[in-house]
Amino acid sequence: MERANDTTSRTSGWSQLNEALRSSTTAQAAEVAREHWFDLLAWPVHGADPVGRHPDSAADEPVLAALFALMALDDRSGGWSAFRRWKAAIPALDDPAEMLPTIDRAIILATKAELHRREGRPEWAATAARAGIAELDALPVVGADHADTVSGLYARFGASLLDTSPLDGAATGEALDTFVKGLESARDQALSSASANLAMLASVHARQGDTRRARNILAAAADTAPIRPDDAAMFRTAEAILAVDRLDAPTATGLLARVAPATGRAGHWMPYVLATAMAELLNGYPGRALAFLDQSVREGGPEGRTEAGRGALAPARAVLQLSLGHPDAASAVLRREPVGDVGRRIGTARVELVLGRHGAALQQLRPLSAMTMSIRESAEASALEVAALLRFSTEKRAAPVLDHLGALLSNSRELLLPLALLPPQDLTKVARALGSLGFQEIASAPGLRSVLPDAGPGVFLTRRETAVLTALLVHSSHTAIASQLSVSVNTVKSQLRSVYRKLDVSTRDQAIAVALERHLLVEKE
Repeated sequence: MERANDTTSRTSGWSQLNEALRSSTTAQAAEVAREHWFDLLAWPVHGADPVGRHPDSAADEPVLAALFALMALDDRSGGWSAFRRWKAAIPALDDPAEMLPTIDRAIILATKAELHRREGRPEWAATAARAGIAELDALPVVGADHADTVSGLYARFGASLLDTSPLDGAATGEALDTFVKGLESARDQALSSASANLAMLASVHARQGDTRRARNILAAAADTAPIRPDDAAMFRTAEAILAVDRLDAPTATGLLARVAPATGRAGHWMPYVLATAMAELLNGYPGRALAFLDQSVREGGPEGRTEAGRGALAPARAVLQLSLGHPDAASAVLRREPVGDVGRRIGTARVELVLGRHGAALQQLRPLSAMTMSIRESAEASALEVAALLRFSTEKRAAPVLDHLGALLSNSRELLLPLALLPPQDLTKVARALGSLGFQEIASAPGLRSVLPDAGPGVFLTRRETAVLTALLVHSSHTAIASQLSVSVNTVKSQLRSVYRKLDVSTRDQAIAVALERHLLVEKE
């Protein structure tokens, strides 16, 4: 999706601000800041000087202090001293002496939310964001001069709310409502900040697996006003997530390569990091993907080490560990990190399936039916449940769950990733079952493949356990097996208990059936 940039608008904002600071009062400069807030924050432009040479009198205007503090924070050439100077000038809003206009209070709250976010305090950022939303909601009328700023502030406040919880959390609904308010405030006006809200909506819906809604928003955004670089980055990230979902790694990689320079702003970091990691996985490089996650957390500073951030990254980490053949590491990630209950159960069920414990996988999945899940989570859970059922049952018994899975994937049109996160042998069975149930377009989707390694024969059983299981094909008594293997009867009983536990069965016939189905008795090279 290509759109015109907004360089002209940004240059105009800076020209007006510099002129006001040179020849007018700071009050006039503050009004320029209110009107062009996000154009000014989208620096650099030629001739802009965000850090060093603004008059000290600008600190008397809270809006200017907030503006210069944020730009100094973004200045990579050494704006820390300026940042501290301007930050100190931002007033405390609970001071009764501070009689500020509502728009100024909202701008200052947005500034505080951004500073808290970058310092790794998402809950504080969310508190400031909620206060800011209340200020904007209280505006009786939004004038044309401030409409772009108001719409953009709603987008920033919503992004701050997203940082506090998983995508299935209550804060997500609150954030979505906030983005809609931002769109409504920009109604019938060609405002760049309308695109900011559209970009955030597209990103959230794409991450939730609501690909149809995300695609519709992206289509609508093509007709909006020229947008700022940050918002263009978010649109490309949303498109990359959709490309990952349809297993189109080259398109996702190409889109993300154009996003990287703009990932430092609110709302951009997490979706970009997750999309890039999954694109690397689709390209066949899970090790690179895991290294990229680790590097991104280090470079993200406090923001990448928050509880919410670690929890959001944990399911992807677990998948990457599985893809590398490390189920124990995947389990440790899901136990150690603050993952939501839905994400933890889905991730653990996937680990159990990889380890051959389909019964344990089903136990993890059963409670999810009473929980609220996103489309993506529902599709992943259904895919895992179908895979587990088909390991020991017929397609007929799995038909209700198969039908639900097929409907989810068919309605989305692009959501193939939940199938790709199944072990290869399970994916083959699930795809065949979906095709027989009438979902042939999914079963034969181009590029459909698993990103997990195929467990080889006998990989979950020791050599002695495999020998006992092989003997079980011929002999039904412990004594006969012990005689054939030249071991004690107690040893046979112990080995069989271990085999039954690993295969998640309780009888000889079940053990033989599972062993034959998984080719566990094939001779190893």
